[in-house]
Amino acid sequence: MVSFKRQIAAADGVLIITPEYNWSVPGVLKNALDWLSRVDKVLINKPVMTAGVSGGMMGTIRAQLHLRQILQSPGLSANVLPPAGNEVLINFASQKFDESGQLIDTATIDLLDQVIEQFVQWIHTHRER
Repeated sequence: MVSFKRQIAAADGVLIITPEYNWSVPGVLKNALDWLSRVDKVLINKPVMTAGVSGGMMGTIRAQLHLRQILQSPGLSANVLPPAGNEVLINFASQKFDESGQLIDTATIDLLDQVIEQFVQWIHTHRER
């Protein structure tokens, strides 16, 4: 856990990509975030972007909403990229990835390029504060 916290502390920003389990984040992700909220609290004011992939139509929208709530909790207080125009909710994964796991959907690739650029700008803006 010490190494994990050091890596997060040293990062300019954190990208969290999650599946959706029972309308929320996987337990292992929640547990990792709980560890980050203790003692050193390395996510406070850290720029964070969320994204998700699912086989269904909703594309992890519920998991990401829950994740945003978790990231705003007092022990984490992450500086989360605002969702307006920056949501990466990849749905129908079987149609957008090939058999080897490569993303092949050009519209999704374009969206990712745009949102990642926004996140990089978000990090730079945060650094200047």
